Amino acid sequence: MNFVNVAKESGLKTTTIFGGEHENKSLLETKLLYRNLRNGKFEDISEAVGPGISMPSASRGCAFGDFDNDGDIDFVVNCVNEAPQSIRCDSSMSNNWIKVRTIGVKSNRSGIGRGYVASRTWPGKRNRTRRSMNCAAAAAISRRAILRVHFGLEKTEKVDLLEIRWPSGTVDTLKDLKANQLVFVKEGEGIVRKVSSRVTDS
Repeated sequence: MNFVNVAKESGLKTTTIFGGEHENKSLLETKLLYRNLRNGKFEDISEAVGPGISMPSASRGCAFGDFDNDGDIDFVVNCVNEAPQSIRCDSSMSNNWIKVRTIGVKSNRSGIGRGYVASRTWPGKRNRTRRSMNCAAAAAISRRAILRVHFGLEKTEKVDLLEIRWPSGTVDTLKDLKANQLVFVKEGEGIVRKVSSRVTDS
């Protein structure tokens, strides 16, 4: 896995999520990235994943999302008195994923406040794994979450069942969704559009 500052590569002048005063170079700090070890512990991998993370800078806030539609999570960092940093994750893990973009009708158009329940069957196993997720509004100053919901599937090739529970009380149920695609779901109608990997949505 490697994180690259594509804004810097393109020639934009850039400088951290936890940095100090921009004029005081001694207060510049690196970003921090931790790997979930799935045993109640996390491992600091900040120095091992490329200059997009390890380069010291002064910044405030960030937004996460799969901006290049390749299935891994990228992010944009809001810098102090500098152009923002666009940090692209180039992962070689080849895991599967699925993303959902909702279009509200009775509910608000972005579907903020909706809930998801996804079920999948692991390769070689009979039991299903269920995962719940809620979509909230923007979080804090200088930070906003992307409104598409991203499910990491590891090696699973499809989602057996996906329920979208809208704020209006409507429930859309989708079955047998293939991995590695972005689906647009309209409240009460189901899927209205599908976009395969590496194609940006509008």
